[in-house]
Amino acid sequence: MQLPGSFINLRGADIYYTENKANINEGGSKQAPAQNIILVHGLGGGAFTYRHNTDALAEVGFNVYAIDLKGFGYSERVAGPDYSHIEQAEILLEFMEKKDIEKAIVAGHSMGGKIALIAYDKKPGNFEKIILIDSAGLEGTEGLQSNGPPYSGPLPQAVVDILYYNLFLNSARFENFLSSAFYNEGYFDEEVISYYLEPFKVKNTNLAYRYILKGNVLYDIERVLESIGIPVLIIWGDNDKWISVEHAHAFNAHIRGSHLEIIKNAGHLPMEEQAVAFNDIVIQFIK
Repeated sequence: MQLPGSFINLRGADIYYTENKANINEGGSKQAPAQNIILVHGLGGGAFTYRHNTDALAEVGFNVYAIDLKGFGYSERVAGPDYSHIEQAEILLEFMEKKDIEKAIVAGHSMGGKIALIAYDKKPGNFEKIILIDSAGLEGTEGLQSNGPPYSGPLPQAVVDILYYNLFLNSARFENFLSSAFYNEGYFDEEVISYYLEPFKVKNTNLAYRYILKGNVLYDIERVLESIGIPVLIIWGDNDKWISVEHAHAFNAHIRGSHLEIIKNAGHLPMEEQAVAFNDIVIQFIK
């Protein structure tokens, strides 16, 4: 399933994104000027990850953008090796430039959290606030288990193809794999599976994933966290099996003045499973 959206060419790739403009409030006027919030997905996700959040944020007066990073969702699968988190951060920054977004609140989920932090490190003046959602970035830190790939080069294409066709394009195995990201069995249904599965059927996805899987380049995220001088909200699902809640407390300890919210009865994707609670927390933070 694909949400209504548009394409924009960024750093040589056609990038898919959705845009929800700030809605008129009851008084007949918008917040002036409307602030911008950009939502960045995690590994294997896309703009659809935020389908339960964009309207709620637009309703309270924000221009809301959600992007499919290069090689993800419905963005182009470009031939070439650079799908690194650094390259994806540059794509995020160029998106802001081409959309004439001088400053924005940026929310990043999982891998997208790390990408948002790298982008902040490169151009901190572009950021008004940061929201980290079950974020990657502290893997390998002492006391925290590493979830990132240990290799530094691309896997052989044959190995990637075996993984791709036997996991991502095998419905039963994919469903079993994806279900571990959620806590509530009742939420995880055929519609949810379709949103995540369909982008893996886009032509040349298997070729892109050879390089996507090595995207977890070394970057001194701890240094970035300790340099942040803007408000930061950290949101985590209390039953995240992919990146444990211990990481949430580690982020909170590293970021001066950050605010931590743990959402109950949620796994790795609290913005989906507990959308109402998530939206309330975010709106309170950004207004």
